[in-house]
Parts: sequence; C-alpha cells; structure tokens
Amino acid sequence: MESENDQSVEYFKRPHLIWYVLIIPSMTYLGILAYMPDVIPFDYLGPLGMLSKYLYLNHRIVPIVILWMALATHLFEAIYVVKTANSLSINVKCRSRWFVQTLMLGYPSTRLMNKYYASHHKKN
Repeated sequence: MESENDQSVEYFKRPHLIWYVLIIPSMTYLGILAYMPDVIPFDYLGPLGMLSKYLYLNHRIVPIVILWMALATHLFEAIYVVKTANSLSINVKCRSRWFVQTLMLGYPSTRLMNKYYASHHKKN
C-alpha cells in the first residue's frame, strides 16, 4: 500500500521577513487596543497613539470589529491555502506549515500559494 508521501510534493515558501515584522505586531497591537487598551501608552506613540486613543474613547467597537474580521479573514485564507495545497499534492507537513503561516500573515502567504498554483497549472 502506498503512503501519501510517496506521491506528494514538498513545497513551502516564506514571504519576505518584512511581512512578519509588520503584520504580527500590528495584529497584536490591535488585539491589545480592542481588549486591554489601558496598558497602551497613547501619549508616547505619536499619530498612532492619537488615533488609538480616539478610537478607544469614541468608537470602542471599531478595533474589536476590525480584529475579528482580520482573524476571520486569515482563518478563511488559511483554509483556502490548505485546500489549494492539497489539490497540488503538497504533503501534510508542508500543508501544516502553510496553514500556520497563512493564519499569522494572511495575504502575503496566500499570494505565494496562488503563484505556485498558477505556475503549476501553466505546466500542465
């Protein structure tokens, strides 16, 4: 009996480091703004602090909605990437990496999988 790994492809690619540096801290900041805004030193963050303080004082629901929409979008992108990877016969280990990466980064990871998918179908 053949195992899945006998006919699977090992493909995983990371987006540029800048995406990790931008997206993960931004999502973390958004989560803190949404649920623990008292720990943010608004006055020391310049324009970001001014905007954050304005949202905190006047529109508390906005950061919460943005956070949950972003998390939902990342989750749906991660599921899409795993389904795409599965259709390309990418092995389970790499699909798991794609899922976690896309859950954290969203579009930069999805874009890489879409490029791979497009190049794979051009060959066939």
